[in-house]
This record gives sequence, structure tokens and C-alpha cells, in this order.
Amino acid sequence: MDLDLNDDQRALQEVIQQIVSQHMEVPRTGPTLKPVEYFYADELDEALAAGEFFNVALSGDYGALEAALLVYEVGRSPLVLEIAGSALIGPLLTGQALPRPIAVARLADLTRAVRFLDRAKTLIVDLGDDVAVLSTDDLKVEPVASMFAYPLGRLAAMPDLAGARRLGAEAVEPLRRLWRVGLSLEIAAAMQSAIDFTTVYVKDRRVFGRPVGSFQAVQHRLAADVQKCRGAYWLALKAAWSGLELDASLAALYAQQAIASVNYDSHQFNGALGMTLEHSLHFWTFRLRLLQGELGGPREQASSVASLMWAEGRA
Repeated sequence: MDLDLNDDQRALQEVIQQIVSQHMEVPRTGPTLKPVEYFYADELDEALAAGEFFNVALSGDYGALEAALLVYEVGRSPLVLEIAGSALIGPLLTGQALPRPIAVARLADLTRAVRFLDRAKTLIVDLGDDVAVLSTDDLKVEPVASMFAYPLGRLAAMPDLAGARRLGAEAVEPLRRLWRVGLSLEIAAAMQSAIDFTTVYVKDRRVFGRPVGSFQAVQHRLAADVQKCRGAYWLALKAAWSGLELDASLAALYAQQAIASVNYDSHQFNGALGMTLEHSLHFWTFRLRLLQGELGGPREQASSVASLMWAEGRA
């Protein structure tokens, strides 16, 4: 079921959509795309920073839900931008605007590939029993080349966390909750854009003298995919609005489980062209392949849901 935003939220969403719509084109070399894994949205970053959109969660009557709208709309672009850490996780976890971009990681993941760590100004680390917030100025970060349509980095050596700012054990669950909300929104946005892109393609691509999209089997599968996209979107917004751990875990679980079928259908209906770097589809679907395993993947989200729903003493 679709829920209604209030007038202020709709106005904010429309403004964000208008800004993002001006940054939906990827650079081209002649008639084809430049064959790279991702394009970073530097101009979109500047536009949002100029309008102070990254601080929306800390502005007056706004909060997590409004920041969630920003994360989702920015995620619709084929250009990649660090947004969940800067607009949602960092401000709501610390109550202040942190130097950005912001990378978020679990302690065990720091020497592996972490999204945006190669350009981050702030690193937020889930230590298991505490949360550390530290500047990346003194960290040695190595860029990681990959096909996953995100800038990635890893630490050459584990940092000395003794002098890092600690938020305390009480910050661990809020960090994980906000991380799951941001993850759900990024997945929902990428899935919706992949399906929108595919829908346009199957209307234009013709086989046996008729558009691919005219076949009922294609229509049924795309309709099912749209349902998954909208479900992920509204579950994520509900989690942002309610502030409940269970809602965030359910949203992340649903979103990560939906990725497989959405990616499969998108690539099948785009054909072999959809697997090439000259086709825009990979800017969303290759992101989804990385997001599917973040925060432990569906198994960890399911474990969290089970623990929260059937904890001792809970009806």
C-alpha cells in the first residue's frame, strides 16, 4: 500500500527530483558510453551541498524521513554519489554534520573493499561493542578496482583506534539501524532505475516484428519486479519514519532478497548489450550486486529480524 507524504515532504522531494534530473546523463564518447565502471557525480554533489541538502536531517522540522527521501532520489541517478552516510547515518548518529564524504564499515571489513573509503573524509566503524568516528587524514587508503560500479577503498593497515572518537555501546544499534535504512533506500533506488531503464528498452527493441515488451511473459515479470521495487521503497521509508530496529531489518532483508530477480530480469530483457560497459544498465545492476552482500547480506538481516521478533519475553 502506498502512504502519503505531507505537503512539506512532497515539496522537498520534488525539489530534489528536479536537481537530480539535471544529473542523469553519463559522459559519452561519440554515440557510446565511455567504458568505465562508474562516474562520480561531482556536479550533483556541489549542487546538493550548495542547497545544504546534506544537512536536511538536522534542519528544523525535518529528520530521518526527509533524509531518506534524499538518499532514494539521489540513488536513482546512473552517476554515483556518497549520500547515505552524509545525509542519514552521520547526522542522525552524531547530531552534527561530519566532514564528508563518509564511509561506514564494520571493523572486520576495514582491510577489505569498503564503499567510498578511497575518497572519504570521515570513517564510521562498527566495533561490535562501540562505534568509532575518525578522520581519514592520517589513514593510508588503497583504491580498489572492481566491476561493482562504486568507488572502493581499503586500509593498508589497521588504524590505531585508541584516539578515535567513541560514541559508546548505546550507539551500536542506532548505527546498524540507520545503516540498514540507507542500504534499503539505495537498493530500492537502483532497482527502480534498472526496471525503468529496461521498460523503455523493451518498448523500443523489436523481435519477430513486434516490441519485446508486447509479450505477456515479459509484462508479467516486469510487473512483479515493480512490486518488489515499490515494496522495498515503502518499507525503507517506514523504517526511517518509525525509528524501529525491526522495521529497518525487515526493509534490508526484503530489499536484499529482491535483488536477484530484478537483476536477472533486467539483464535478460536487455540481452547481451546489457552486460557491456557501453550500456547504462550496469550502473545500477552492478551496484546491486555489491549491496546484496553488505552488512552480512540477507542471512544477517534475517537473523536480526528473528532475534527482534522472537526475543525472550516478547509475545
